[in-house]
Amino acid sequence: MSALSELYQEIAACQRCGLAKDRTRAVPGEGSENAEIMFIGEAPGFHEDQQGRPFVGPAGQFLDKLITSIGLKREQVYITNVVKSRPPGNRDPLPAEILPECTMAPKAA
Repeated sequence: MSALSELYQEIAACQRCGLAKDRTRAVPGEGSENAEIMFIGEAPGFHEDQQGRPFVGPAGQFLDKLITSIGLKREQVYITNVVKSRPPGNRDPLPAEILPECTMAPKAA
């Protein structure tokens, strides 16, 4: 199992902040593990929360067009958010919800 797959499992199980209690699905990120370009959003929205995938709503459709315009496919880049759970009412994440743990860097063995 790759370090990224392990990270996804950790994110799915994470309950470190209050955002986790109201989410439908955690949204860890997706794309190439070897991507040279990474897009980082603020937080998942409604559609992302429902599907567990980043940037799948209207902003995602726009992002897909931008990615295509530079000659790449969505699968060639990596897409994620600062926080992995949707804030209630689609509000901005509070500073207290952007925990250092949310960077979820893979732990050294």
